[in-house]
Amino acid sequence: MTTKTTNKTKNNGRENSTMSRKRRKSRRMTRILLLDAGILCAILAIYLIFALYYNTHFFSNTSVNGVDTSNMTLEEAEKAINEQVSTYELEILQRNGITDAIYGVNIELHTVFDDSLTDLIAQQQGLLWPKGLFQNQEYDIGTMLSYDETVLEDYIDIMNCLKEENMIEPVNASIAYIEDGYVIVPEEQGSKVIKAKLYEAVKEAINTLQPTLSLEEAGCYEEPLVTADDTRLSDAIKELDRIAGTKITYEFGEVTEILDGTKINEWLSVDQNYQVSLNADKIKEYVDYIGKTYNSFGRLRTFTTTYGDVLKVEGGDYGWWMDRPSEVKELTELIMKGEQTLKKPIYFQTAQQYGEDDIGNTYVEVNLTAQHLFFYKEGELILESDFVSGNLSKDYGTPTGTYPIQYKENEAILVGEDYETPVKYWMPFNKNIGFHDAVWRDEFGKDIYLTSGSHGCINMPPKMAKKMFEHIKRGVAVVVYELPGTESIEEEKIPTVE
Repeated sequence: MTTKTTNKTKNNGRENSTMSRKRRKSRRMTRILLLDAGILCAILAIYLIFALYYNTHFFSNTSVNGVDTSNMTLEEAEKAINEQVSTYELEILQRNGITDAIYGVNIELHTVFDDSLTDLIAQQQGLLWPKGLFQNQEYDIGTMLSYDETVLEDYIDIMNCLKEENMIEPVNASIAYIEDGYVIVPEEQGSKVIKAKLYEAVKEAINTLQPTLSLEEAGCYEEPLVTADDTRLSDAIKELDRIAGTKITYEFGEVTEILDGTKINEWLSVDQNYQVSLNADKIKEYVDYIGKTYNSFGRLRTFTTTYGDVLKVEGGDYGWWMDRPSEVKELTELIMKGEQTLKKPIYFQTAQQYGEDDIGNTYVEVNLTAQHLFFYKEGELILESDFVSGNLSKDYGTPTGTYPIQYKENEAILVGEDYETPVKYWMPFNKNIGFHDAVWRDEFGKDIYLTSGSHGCINMPPKMAKKMFEHIKRGVAVVVYELPGTESIEEEKIPTVE
């Protein structure tokens, strides 16, 4: 009996303990719920307070037309904007240190609020709160500001930046040659204002009550179309430097002509597509200069005769004669390749040497008056002989002048209108006029040529013609002249060859 009672008592104690814990837990939950409800009510109350406040105030971090209207009422915002408008001045910053200013009072700047600010207050309620409260809000409502646009445009038209002396055209970057190469000349910005952009930039600055306006930053200037960093310029310079690196050296005896970049750069140009071209006319001019300077073809020569007389010998086609078309072509190719070389001109015909005396010391001297010739080889008189020249009575007289030996031919047949004559030694120097043997003549010299002369050739004794033929070569000068007073020259005055 005692045992059963004890067990029952223990069971009742455990049940009471369990119920007590449940009641305590229930009371804690009730307190938590009450606390959460209180916090929620507090937050709601705060939200309602802010909502009611910002129903009539601008959010924090808010500006209207550049005026800070944070936490202001409509009236306060209007007052703040009015204060700024009443003293508004726009300073316009320009290039070259030039400035202008436009004053609000001069253009009748004033506010026209109507429902603009009220609408902004209403608009901000649509923002997700509280994001809108802490986010920067900037409003630009031009309709809030009013001014006389005609007066404003008049003020803009007389601004310093639009004066003719300040409207400096921009200059594109370009290429220039200096001493030993090409360089890029940077562009020049200039200060030419684009009127349309200026008007828009000024109006926008006034509508937002900006204190300053930089025409540079607003993009109101006309800019160069080509700048120094344009790769087309650097690519063109590489090509220009390559071509201008040409160095062609001509040697005319002791005189040297050098063609290099200092001259070639004047012949180079770059087109609008930055393609490099070489002026063909300039190359031709240069070759013409070389030809005119160093050609001696057909020029008047001063010649000292064996007799000691100094003559001016005119006519003939002896001398340096450049093939100008071929030289232009070859020179152009060398320049385009940027070659550096010693060049010999292309000639139709050459002389024995360069210089004033281009005849040298190997030549044939023909005195038509004396009907006598002298052949000098390397300064030594190796042959002299009487001859018979062209028949004067038939107007076949041999022309004077300086000529080159064209070629020499053994066993030739001379053909004319009324003759066909074989000769053994033929040495033409003036078209169909030349030296040759004349086996049909028994005598030479004297005055035979006056009535019984040749068709213009120099008829020589076969023995003398043979010797000349053996020593002469193509290009040797033949100087043909007349020297009055030598018709009956004394024997001792004529050099002899042993």
